Amino acid sequence: MEPPEIQQLLEVCMKAARTAGDHALKNIHRREEALETFDHDIKLVMDRECQTIAEQIIHSSFPDHAILGEEGAIETPHDFEWIIDPIDGTANYTRGIPAWCCSIAVRHLDSVLAGCVYVPVLNECFTATQTGPALLNGEPIRVSDVQTLEKATFFGGLTKDIDPKAVGLFCELAPRVNKIRMIGCAAIDTCHVACGRSDGYCEPGLYIWDIAAAGLIAQRAGAVITEWERDEPNGVRFLCTTPAIHNDLREIVEQHFDK
Repeated sequence: MEPPEIQQLLEVCMKAARTAGDHALKNIHRREEALETFDHDIKLVMDRECQTIAEQIIHSSFPDHAILGEEGAIETPHDFEWIIDPIDGTANYTRGIPAWCCSIAVRHLDSVLAGCVYVPVLNECFTATQTGPALLNGEPIRVSDVQTLEKATFFGGLTKDIDPKAVGLFCELAPRVNKIRMIGCAAIDTCHVACGRSDGYCEPGLYIWDIAAAGLIAQRAGAVITEWERDEPNGVRFLCTTPAIHNDLREIVEQHFDK
């Protein structure tokens, strides 16, 4: 069987992300239906439903492909693997805060080929392929031309286990950048760098499904990314910035965390 064309992969990413995301938006009145609750987190019925929807769309085109999702994996041995975050920004979704999205990427071995981040409330669809441009609703996007930390708007996030090292990082950055913001959705934060709304984003406690699609989109928009593995399955520490400020920010991040 011939491998699928990259545009076909992107079209399935988009269809799955849009369908799952629209389902979450249509059912926003059910946003508090919980499967499990934790001290600083929640697993929603809607998380599970949206991942199931995405899986069904993916497998209708590629029935033998593997799936790695926040809500579980389908570990079919295959070189193609789809990476799903059905609702990134679950806590925002639960409280009715509109900063949440559906993120879907597909990788071949270790290389992400295509990705889509769909923000239903704003009807914003960020997409990219490994060989094509980054797009927002079909129009090309690029990172900002900010050249210095002093002029940079920086987005960040903290894990549910408040790490003093992360707090120290943001305390150091606060007087050195123009502004720091936190909205609680890694995929959207990364796409904000991609389209020039911000200039950098860092979070120490992410997972691959948080940034697989958005990371590709940001890179194709001209961003520079550094990732460090964490001692947790699929865990990553993540830094995404405009090219001019990346080395300075990476040096600061590495002073606060083990490399």
